[in-house]
Amino acid sequence: MPIRTYLTGAFCIAMASVCFSLQPIFARGIYDDGANSLGLVLLRYAIPSVFLLVLMPGNTRKLRLRSGGLGLLNGLALLCYFLAIQQSSVSQTVMIISTFPLLVFIQAWVRREEQLNFLRLIALAGALLGVYLTLDGDFSGGLSGILFALGAAIFYASFIIGTSRWVPPGDTLGSSAWTLFGGVALFSVPALLGLAEFPASTYGWGMALALGIIGTLVPFLLLLKGIAILKRQFDAAMFSSVEPISATFFAAVLLQEAINLNGIFGGFIVIGSVLLMVWSRARQEENSDSPAEAKLGSL
Repeated sequence: MPIRTYLTGAFCIAMASVCFSLQPIFARGIYDDGANSLGLVLLRYAIPSVFLLVLMPGNTRKLRLRSGGLGLLNGLALLCYFLAIQQSSVSQTVMIISTFPLLVFIQAWVRREEQLNFLRLIALAGALLGVYLTLDGDFSGGLSGILFALGAAIFYASFIIGTSRWVPPGDTLGSSAWTLFGGVALFSVPALLGLAEFPASTYGWGMALALGIIGTLVPFLLLLKGIAILKRQFDAAMFSSVEPISATFFAAVLLQEAINLNGIFGGFIVIGSVLLMVWSRARQEENSDSPAEAKLGSL
């Protein structure tokens, strides 16, 4: 794969992670307007689904059961996340969920789809260390919270793996739509039972619209496009590790939440790990080109 193509895929995934990191900002406004968690996650999937139904060309509306299954995996990861933060600290939950690149790599290594090298190992360790330093250090919580957080990591890792295998590069729009429809299907059942509570004013619905478009639709399109370009599960997972760092940045800028020196240092470590992944790929590209260049030079 040419390095320029690789960088395009990496950029799409990193930008998707930045957009995803805005979700807590929008979610706070929705909660403040009277919605509960079930109503919030249903709106997160339903609003972009409606937009895609309107925007999708007719030839992209055919049923995609695999993409719908990906939506179920993504929805289950989100559900486990909300259950985890109710029973554990946010720091502990985020730290456990941030191990999903390691889970992605382990399954790919077992299936002999990825090779372990020193640079990749350093990049993975750096990303985990950077996320750890960014968090506030409160790692309290019971066993149930740990299990739910681990479940979220497993479901999200499965989502990344499935997306890399089942979403073709030219089908981002249709695959994104059916992935979001899968999330709607998962959360609409309890909502129909009257368990969902929605915003009470135009302010809350405006925040829900922002969550659906800026925090969900745009990043879903970018994420699926980037994964389809890279076709490398571990690389996609590593570039997604930008999300907790950018979430901390936006919380400090927009919500005036405190950020300490460790958090800033952790952010630079994660960025360095991402750049190390790019450098590792560039080296592979150079090594793959060297034999051909040497052969040409000998003619």
